[in-house]
Amino acid sequence: MRFDEKLDISDMVRCVANYGKTLSIAMEFEAKKTEARNALNGSDGDAGSCGKDNANGKCNGESDNGKIDAASMYEFARLAVIQAYQITVDSAWKLMQRWIKINADQNIAQKPKRELFRIARDSGLIADAESWWGFYDGRNKTSHTYHEAVAEEVYAMAKAFKSHLEDFLRRIGERR
Repeated sequence: MRFDEKLDISDMVRCVANYGKTLSIAMEFEAKKTEARNALNGSDGDAGSCGKDNANGKCNGESDNGKIDAASMYEFARLAVIQAYQITVDSAWKLMQRWIKINADQNIAQKPKRELFRIARDSGLIADAESWWGFYDGRNKTSHTYHEAVAEEVYAMAKAFKSHLEDFLRRIGERR
């Protein structure tokens, strides 16, 4: 049976496109948050805390006019990226698993995820099994708990994941 008959990658293509859009929006708000924080601090350097030393006690462009400030928009967008990251990591490993089941190992569903990523690397679907394991592990961290430090860690992973994801999609498209 041909891969195309069992698996349509168009859903994954849409998932990757939406992931990229969500990430771009978050990174835009991240930059605006940093600019606002630097402006309040009067510096071009580190985007540390603003200290709320300005006249109205606001930070990061907060206002009383009903508009959402850059810091709040960043937090909202970052949470959207983390959610999109979870969905996209799940979709990607499931697509890998289906491809491997059809083309390399029919018993892949019974094997651990580390083995899935190793076989995917050996089959040429991904370049680095350990990175993918890290992305999968990061996805699990956010699914079971929420802490600010974990959110920042996973957001950083999500930014790094984009290039790996695009490479995977290109490779799987070539192997159809």
